[in-house]
Amino acid sequence: MHITLPTDCGNAPRIGIVSEFVTSWASRDAEAMTAWLTDDVSWTIGGRQSAGDEAIADVVCPAEAADYLEVSSVITHGRLASCDGFLESGSSRVHFSHVFRFASTSKAAKIKEARTYLVEWPGSVDSE
Repeated sequence: MHITLPTDCGNAPRIGIVSEFVTSWASRDAEAMTAWLTDDVSWTIGGRQSAGDEAIADVVCPAEAADYLEVSSVITHGRLASCDGFLESGSSRVHFSHVFRFASTSKAAKIKEARTYLVEWPGSVDSE
């Protein structure tokens, strides 16, 4: 998978954590994602709720691993973080926005709550 991440000042360690987590999400790497999720995680996708006990890759990940991931921005503050961008698989493109709430402000804190918004771009990525 080709990955494009935003450049940052390197001053916020959670930016790297969020970038790695979203890369795992786009590649459907449930094992890597689960390592950053609390046991009681709550994850809402477009009005549909999922819990951490369910099969993460089948419930919250894209239908197939992305060929290309572009993260446009990552913003962090205290226990909160968000990122947005798009991923491409074959000829489809999906724009995403994730909002994360970590269990605490510590650098090693896991994600306790996530909200994801997805918009599939109609038609082929080649037709843009």
